[in-house]
Amino acid sequence: MRILYDGTAGIAYCQIYVTSDDVPDLTDAFAGQANGLCGAAEPGVLILQTGTHTGRVRFTVEMHDQPPPPADGWEEVVEVSFVPNGSPVGLVEWGESELVEIELEAPVYRVQYCASGMDLGRDPYGGIDPDTIEDDDASYLDHRPDRYLLRFWPDPAGQPRPDAVLRQTSKDAAHQHQWARGLPKPPTAEQRAETERREQEARLRRQAEFEARELARVWGGRPPTDQLRQVGGNILQIVQYDRDTADAVVDAGPATQRRIALWAARRAYQHAGIAQVPWLAPAWSALEHGEPLPAEYTDLATLRKQLMGERGAETHHTEVRFEPHYLPPMEPRELIARMLAVPLDPVSMALPALPAAAEPDPLRAALEAVWYAVTAHGSAADSFLADLRRSFSLG
Repeated sequence: MRILYDGTAGIAYCQIYVTSDDVPDLTDAFAGQANGLCGAAEPGVLILQTGTHTGRVRFTVEMHDQPPPPADGWEEVVEVSFVPNGSPVGLVEWGESELVEIELEAPVYRVQYCASGMDLGRDPYGGIDPDTIEDDDASYLDHRPDRYLLRFWPDPAGQPRPDAVLRQTSKDAAHQHQWARGLPKPPTAEQRAETERREQEARLRRQAEFEARELARVWGGRPPTDQLRQVGGNILQIVQYDRDTADAVVDAGPATQRRIALWAARRAYQHAGIAQVPWLAPAWSALEHGEPLPAEYTDLATLRKQLMGERGAETHHTEVRFEPHYLPPMEPRELIARMLAVPLDPVSMALPALPAAAEPDPLRAALEAVWYAVTAHGSAADSFLADLRRSFSLG
């Protein structure tokens, strides 16, 4: 036998602990037990009840190689099985102050918890006449009348066994035992597993529901079709701004999509006042005949220089600032609508519509050209989209 600790221990709320982890709820630690002094129902933790509510008590911890007999000279003796979550564990006061580290190498231990003087310890003054205590003297809390012994040994059975009350003397211990026996029985391992399975299913279901809602929010109010997902390119904004029109363009078919692309690019350039620039004639001819654009029309820097002169030689940015306290969280369409309401240079907005209309994929060409036309029209975007739907009988 080895004595691991022999000294005083600070008690608060009638408790001290053996643990390497968090302390469970009191009722969880004692549920299903016959004894109410040593709670061991949760693996890896012992909750040890004392008579003293607050103060310091005598406390001894022993390690045995073999099962010892019930300790002599103790009024209360209970036994429990202890399954360590890890080694070492510690004897821990309330507030997580560790008194001693306890090395535990066996998978299962039997623990004997012994107590004496619990009824006297329950007395706030520990049997001392309070009239004899000076007002500013709290030293009686450092010398409480109850004492405790905790004994560990590897359990030869190798698996947890029911707890037992080996000796009972005090009214306080009897009360604690009665309280523990009245607790609801803990769930079985099968019931715990079933509860965890259901909770996991619920978590996965909530996650799937959240992802579906977020997917619909990002894609204009409903989940994207496989065809929309596969388009690629800069199509998300037009889908977010007008999903119904985007879906109608998808359903229009490749031939109509190619016509829509050319129409949208022309409208963007017309709104910007640059559609009739003679230099653009070969580009419009190529689009009309389904031919690739000449290289100089596929480069935005060249387009800017040719159509905007020296002003277009460099990329220009319009900075749009929204004061955060004026803008609550918004859906994508509302955010785009606010952007379109800001005066922007229609030429700069329209330029990408031309190379977009020449994209090899007719659906991508149509959606991208429509989007750039929307940005070119700015606050008149809804009127442009209405013309698009009428011109091609969409939706």
